[in-house]
Amino acid sequence: MEREQMEGVGSSPTPEDDYLVDFDFDDGWLGLTLHEGTRAEARKMAADLVGQFNPLRLGSGGASLQQELERRALAGFESGSVLTTAAYTEGGVLLADFSVFVHGEDDVQRPSPEEYLPELLKWPYAEVKGEPRISDVQLPIGRAVRVQTVLAAKRRFGWGKKLSESLLYGVWPDGQEEIVVVEARWLNFERADELTDLVDRLMPSMRLLPVPDSCGEG
Repeated sequence: MEREQMEGVGSSPTPEDDYLVDFDFDDGWLGLTLHEGTRAEARKMAADLVGQFNPLRLGSGGASLQQELERRALAGFESGSVLTTAAYTEGGVLLADFSVFVHGEDDVQRPSPEEYLPELLKWPYAEVKGEPRISDVQLPIGRAVRVQTVLAAKRRFGWGKKLSESLLYGVWPDGQEEIVVVEARWLNFERADELTDLVDRLMPSMRLLPVPDSCGEG
């Protein structure tokens, strides 16, 4: 499910970052944002996260969950996401993944929400099923466009398609030049209302934080 709070769910800075993107995540979210993007870093992060689960409740086993978290962390880094996280049950079952991307160039005026909407309706890895539900939202951080839709992606070997639901926010933070795109995706349609509400309640807590000086050194 790439497009691509226990501890450390917020974004991990790189030297060129102007700010970090963060939210008020609760304990169901696992932070998967890598700083260096190496397999060793991903492996250690995944092992640390699995260690926070009760092993008696892990239906799939700790080893398979660790491999899944490692894969998701690496995929998030490779996709260019500035924040990668995922919501899991206490039994280690994935509920939803959540990624944040920043689009923009220095000294280039960003397009308006109306101008940028066609870009928000493009999913290179899947086709849209039905009509997307689009609405304008005013968040504390600035204006946003909310898009919710069902996607159909080809399965690995081309046999049939896998359906997922996407809830995407394009956000225009006040006083910034960039557009921040936030996307949550899930496969469990039976819990769609619950997961939609979870993301919608999370979005007003979105904030930009200055990068600590120590993160840009070395």
